[in-house]
Amino acid sequence: MTVFTCGSCGTAVTSDVTQVPFPERAPEHDGEGEAPPRLAPGTFARDPDPFGPPFVPAADNPRVLVSAGPVGAILVHPGDVRELRLHPDRRRLNGCCRLDGCDGPNLVCAACGAEVATEQSDCWVSGHDIRLEPAAVAGSGPMTGA
Repeated sequence: MTVFTCGSCGTAVTSDVTQVPFPERAPEHDGEGEAPPRLAPGTFARDPDPFGPPFVPAADNPRVLVSAGPVGAILVHPGDVRELRLHPDRRRLNGCCRLDGCDGPNLVCAACGAEVATEQSDCWVSGHDIRLEPAAVAGSGPMTGA
Protein backbone atom coordinates (compact mmCIF):
# COMPACT_ATOMS: atom_id res chain seq x y z
CA MET A 1 0.00 0.00 0.00
CA THR A 2 1.14 3.53 -0.76
CA VAL A 3 0.16 6.90 0.67
CA PHE A 4 1.04 9.97 -1.37
CA THR A 5 2.01 13.12 0.49
CA CYS A 6 2.52 16.75 -0.47
CA GLY A 7 6.16 17.16 -1.42
CA SER A 8 6.25 20.61 0.19
CA CYS A 9 4.78 19.98 3.64
CA GLY A 10 4.28 16.22 4.01
CA THR A 11 0.47 16.28 4.37
CA ALA A 12 -1.13 13.02 3.19
CA VAL A 13 -3.08 13.75 0.00
CA THR A 14 -4.34 10.20 -0.64
CA SER A 15 -5.59 7.29 1.38
CA ASP A 16 -3.71 3.96 1.13
CA VAL A 17 -3.67 2.94 -2.53
CA THR A 18 -2.27 -0.03 -4.46
CA GLN A 19 -0.60 0.29 -7.85
CA VAL A 20 -2.33 -1.22 -10.89
CA PRO A 21 -1.47 -1.05 -14.60
CA PHE A 22 -2.56 2.12 -16.40
CA PRO A 23 -5.93 1.41 -18.04
CA GLU A 24 -5.67 1.26 -21.82
CA ARG A 25 -9.17 2.66 -22.27
CA ALA A 26 -11.34 5.10 -20.42
CA PRO A 27 -14.76 3.89 -19.26
CA GLU A 28 -17.68 4.34 -21.63
CA HIS A 29 -19.21 7.80 -21.29
CA ASP A 30 -22.04 9.34 -23.27
CA GLY A 31 -20.93 12.93 -22.64
CA GLU A 32 -23.83 13.63 -20.31
CA GLY A 33 -23.04 14.61 -16.73
CA GLU A 34 -19.89 13.67 -14.86
CA ALA A 35 -17.64 11.09 -16.47
CA PRO A 36 -17.12 7.85 -14.50
CA PRO A 37 -13.79 7.31 -12.70
CA ARG A 38 -11.12 5.54 -14.74
CA LEU A 39 -9.75 3.59 -11.74
CA ALA A 40 -11.34 1.57 -8.97
CA PRO A 41 -11.23 2.99 -5.43
CA GLY A 42 -8.03 2.15 -3.56
CA THR A 43 -5.82 2.03 -6.67
CA PHE A 44 -3.35 4.22 -8.53
CA ALA A 45 -1.58 4.01 -11.88
CA ARG A 46 1.24 5.92 -13.56
CA ASP A 47 0.29 7.61 -16.83
CA PRO A 48 2.98 6.67 -19.38
CA ASP A 49 2.09 9.61 -21.65
CA PRO A 50 2.65 13.35 -21.24
CA PHE A 51 -0.24 15.12 -19.54
CA GLY A 52 -1.26 18.78 -19.36
CA PRO A 53 0.37 21.99 -20.49
CA PRO A 54 2.41 23.01 -22.32
CA PHE A 55 0.67 22.01 -25.53
CA VAL A 56 2.70 21.88 -28.75
CA PRO A 57 1.91 21.15 -32.41
CA ALA A 58 1.79 17.43 -33.22
CA ALA A 59 4.66 16.16 -35.35
CA ASP A 60 2.33 14.65 -37.97
CA ASN A 61 -0.20 17.54 -38.02
CA PRO A 62 0.93 21.00 -36.86
CA ARG A 63 -2.70 22.16 -36.61
CA VAL A 64 -3.33 19.68 -33.78
CA LEU A 65 -1.99 20.45 -30.31
CA VAL A 66 -0.70 17.64 -28.09
CA SER A 67 0.52 17.63 -24.51
CA ALA A 68 4.19 18.12 -23.79
CA GLY A 69 3.52 18.13 -20.06
CA PRO A 70 5.12 15.86 -17.48
CA VAL A 71 5.26 12.10 -17.97
CA GLY A 72 4.42 9.80 -15.07
CA ALA A 73 1.42 11.59 -13.57
CA ILE A 74 -0.11 9.46 -10.82
CA LEU A 75 -3.74 8.71 -11.59
CA VAL A 76 -5.94 8.08 -8.52
CA HIS A 77 -9.64 7.51 -7.91
CA PRO A 78 -11.41 10.77 -6.92
CA GLY A 79 -12.58 9.20 -3.65
CA ASP A 80 -9.00 8.47 -2.59
CA VAL A 81 -7.76 12.08 -2.43
CA ARG A 82 -7.51 13.90 0.90
CA GLU A 83 -6.63 17.41 2.02
CA LEU A 84 -6.88 18.98 -1.43
CA ARG A 85 -8.83 22.10 -2.37
CA LEU A 86 -9.50 24.04 -5.55
CA HIS A 87 -6.73 26.24 -6.89
CA PRO A 88 -7.16 29.91 -5.86
CA ASP A 89 -6.48 31.07 -9.45
CA ARG A 90 -9.88 30.92 -11.17
CA ARG A 91 -8.15 30.59 -14.57
CA ARG A 92 -7.22 27.04 -13.53
CA LEU A 93 -10.88 26.10 -12.91
CA ASN A 94 -12.24 26.06 -16.47
CA GLY A 95 -14.92 23.70 -17.74
CA CYS A 96 -18.58 23.86 -18.69
CA CYS A 97 -20.00 21.52 -16.02
CA ARG A 98 -16.99 20.74 -13.85
CA LEU A 99 -13.22 20.93 -14.29
CA ASP A 100 -11.62 20.24 -17.67
CA GLY A 101 -8.03 20.17 -16.37
CA CYS A 102 -6.58 21.81 -19.47
CA ASP A 103 -4.98 24.80 -17.73
CA GLY A 104 -2.49 23.18 -15.39
CA PRO A 105 -2.86 21.88 -11.85
CA ASN A 106 -6.23 22.87 -10.39
CA LEU A 107 -5.96 21.26 -6.94
CA VAL A 108 -3.65 22.46 -4.18
CA CYS A 109 -2.59 21.08 -0.81
CA ALA A 110 -5.05 22.33 1.81
CA ALA A 111 -2.24 22.68 4.36
CA CYS A 112 0.36 24.69 2.41
CA GLY A 113 -1.21 25.68 -0.94
CA ALA A 114 1.30 23.83 -3.13
CA GLU A 115 0.00 22.77 -6.57
CA VAL A 116 -0.23 18.98 -6.37
CA ALA A 117 -2.90 17.64 -8.73
CA THR A 118 -5.13 18.13 -11.75
CA GLU A 119 -8.76 17.03 -11.77
CA GLN A 120 -10.56 16.30 -15.03
CA SER A 121 -14.27 15.84 -14.41
CA ASP A 122 -16.07 17.89 -17.06
CA CYS A 123 -18.84 16.33 -19.13
CA TRP A 124 -16.71 16.07 -22.28
CA VAL A 125 -13.66 14.31 -20.81
CA SER A 126 -13.27 10.55 -21.11
CA GLY A 127 -12.95 9.74 -17.41
CA HIS A 128 -13.19 11.44 -14.02
CA ASP A 129 -9.49 11.56 -13.33
CA ILE A 130 -7.29 13.06 -10.68
CA ARG A 131 -3.62 13.11 -11.60
CA LEU A 132 -1.05 13.88 -8.96
CA GLU A 133 1.90 15.88 -10.28
CA PRO A 134 4.89 13.50 -10.04
CA ALA A 135 7.30 16.27 -8.98
CA ALA A 136 4.91 17.64 -6.34
CA VAL A 137 4.18 14.49 -4.30
CA ALA A 138 6.10 11.78 -2.50
CA GLY A 139 4.91 8.22 -1.98
CA SER A 140 5.45 6.07 1.08
CA GLY A 141 5.30 2.37 0.51
CA PRO A 142 6.01 0.21 -2.55
CA MET A 143 5.85 1.93 -5.93
CA THR A 144 7.11 0.89 -9.34
CA GLY A 145 7.87 2.94 -12.40
CA ALA A 146 8.71 6.58 -12.67
